[in-house]
Amino acid sequence: MSEKVLLIGTNVRNVAGSARKAGYEVYAITKYADRDLFLYCRKVYGINAIERAEEIAQKINAKVLLCSNFETFEINAELLCNEPKLAKKVVDKLEFYRTLEKAGIPHPRVLKKPEGKTIAKPRFGGGGEGIRFAEREEEGFILQEFIEGIPCSVSLLASKEIVPIACNYVFSGWKEMNATGFRYSGNLTPLRIDEEKRRELEKTAVETAELFDLRGSIGIDFILADKPYVLELNPRFQGSLDSVEWSLDINLFSLHVKAFEGGKIERVKPKRFAIRAIYFADRDLEIKRDLSGNPFFADIPFGFYPNGEPVVSILASGSYDEVFRKVKERKELFLKLISE
Repeated sequence: MSEKVLLIGTNVRNVAGSARKAGYEVYAITKYADRDLFLYCRKVYGINAIERAEEIAQKINAKVLLCSNFETFEINAELLCNEPKLAKKVVDKLEFYRTLEKAGIPHPRVLKKPEGKTIAKPRFGGGGEGIRFAEREEEGFILQEFIEGIPCSVSLLASKEIVPIACNYVFSGWKEMNATGFRYSGNLTPLRIDEEKRRELEKTAVETAELFDLRGSIGIDFILADKPYVLELNPRFQGSLDSVEWSLDINLFSLHVKAFEGGKIERVKPKRFAIRAIYFADRDLEIKRDLSGNPFFADIPFGFYPNGEPVVSILASGSYDEVFRKVKERKELFLKLISE
């Protein structure tokens, strides 16, 4: 009998797919019940079922894995992820930056008032949502200096030792995908940088992760300028899961479980470039056609999507130039398919 896992998060499709391929029987409580999520899950519950999460986990005898935006959700169950009390230490960005400051790890300075080019960032939250340039203080936001550089991340597996497994470019406000502001709009794996910068990025990522007693799959976001500046730490599976798996030919869920249980993690080299691009609606969309089973698309949409909402993920792999060409072609294909 397959081991069972209950995923809880805003969007869990990528984790569900990886878990199913790893041989798990998957259940999910989520906000976005995309069509392809049902390909991987035995049962999908809407986010309103969160109040019954403990009851559901107990009834199906499943371990619980907390995903995006639910890292700090308190639940009395056997967890296959970091404890919510540990996650709270890193998702509160103000407390997180204070910890980095004490450890001497570079990060954009937190400001008491705007100085030059300043951004306002929600104290809680992720995905680049709500981040904007600011000229005044705002309640619920922290002010930070804006550093021009390469948005990127390091994917890590934290076991008895912390192992970097991939460096990724982070698409932020990707206009080709209709993403505005600093909104997270996908990843490219691996990040194209020279070996010395990659080593420095990975070294800083490991030093940051070592400040917290975390296990399993975690990720650290950076701005790479004159040196790596830490932006945030995700104590859970990251949005880069698709591009990492496609690039390295690995199953990240299996490795997460291995790391979580204290197993030795071996590094593998990227075999190709891979992109996950998130397309945002440029107008109100009513999607009636089912694109399930098409390997070019993930987070398969159905129903109504208002202007500005994330609609679909576009996947591609190959050489560096090929993946960008394929993403553009597949975006056009998606728009053609939903208009027919």
